[in-house]
Amino acid sequence: MTAAGRRGGARAPRAAARGPAPATRAFALAAGLAAGLAAVSSPGAVGAQPRPASVAVAPVAVAPAASTPAPGQLDGATYDYEHPSAPASGAAEQGAARAGAAAPAVPPERRWRGRAFVHRLAAADPARPLPILVFLHGTNEARIEHRWMGGGREGDVRRIAAQLMDAGRIPPMLVAAPSAVLPAAVAVARTSWPAFDLDVFLDATAARLRGIATLDRARVVVAGHSGGGCNKAGGIATALSASTPVHAALVIDTCMDVDLALPLARSRPTTHVVVSWQTMTWAKRPIADFRRAFQRGVEAHPAAPGVLRELEPLVPTEPMPHDAMVPLVLRRWLPPLLSPDAAPSVPCVSP
Repeated sequence: MTAAGRRGGARAPRAAARGPAPATRAFALAAGLAAGLAAVSSPGAVGAQPRPASVAVAPVAVAPAASTPAPGQLDGATYDYEHPSAPASGAAEQGAARAGAAAPAVPPERRWRGRAFVHRLAAADPARPLPILVFLHGTNEARIEHRWMGGGREGDVRRIAAQLMDAGRIPPMLVAAPSAVLPAAVAVARTSWPAFDLDVFLDATAARLRGIATLDRARVVVAGHSGGGCNKAGGIATALSASTPVHAALVIDTCMDVDLALPLARSRPTTHVVVSWQTMTWAKRPIADFRRAFQRGVEAHPAAPGVLRELEPLVPTEPMPHDAMVPLVLRRWLPPLLSPDAAPSVPCVSP
């Protein structure tokens, strides 16, 4: 594996008034993809919002909407569903994820309520397999249901993805997220999302969207924000060990614990891994130790040509930097990761 330093391109000096931001050290594993991602490198100057890559995503021929949605209204539909083992999940109503198979007993701490968003462009052809973003939110002591999917005030990943689709920067895709049934399951970062089962979540999502939209299991992007990526026995860590190969993992401003560095670095050779963080509001983390452990893991377990192992500190300019990392990372990375050039030698890319 070839480990690259900073991605190419001249960078403006950091603003002296704010002081230097942490140095970026990226591990890009193919010259072709690294070149395509050059425009999404870490910010060159404090206070300058990094611009996402301008990638060539084939436009989708879709009839225009019959009416323009009102300001603030999402141009699509949202669907809710229960964990298959929930007592009142109504398998007959939602469709059995596995035909003829009884749902196994699952403890409440591992159950969730699912929510999926289907944009108008994604609903245009229900039979066409589409990439899907699975979003794992962080701690939720406030017990807000469907946080980051219409609940709470931090933001909405449905809206972020919809804006990218409307602008033609990503192909039509689906967005889905679990919401914990038991608040204690997401009350502490390092024990959040215990033993999260990505395969079960995808099965239940596909069942709920049957006849509405089709998942492409070769293009699954999993994003874990904050506590969604802190548990070495759950969250994004166990999602990466699912039987479904994950196309890309976006690890967004998490605990950065050393014991998670190696599992991330040892992901499947065909899985892009991008770890992003900010130090404006969360500086006391073992970031240097995480970086060293991650680099050792990458060197010992090379990824396939064209597949990323990326570390990048970012400097959000919006209020609440920890929350601002979610739209920043999704806007930076979804376009290049879903572009036809994302992994030339790996078949899990957009058509």
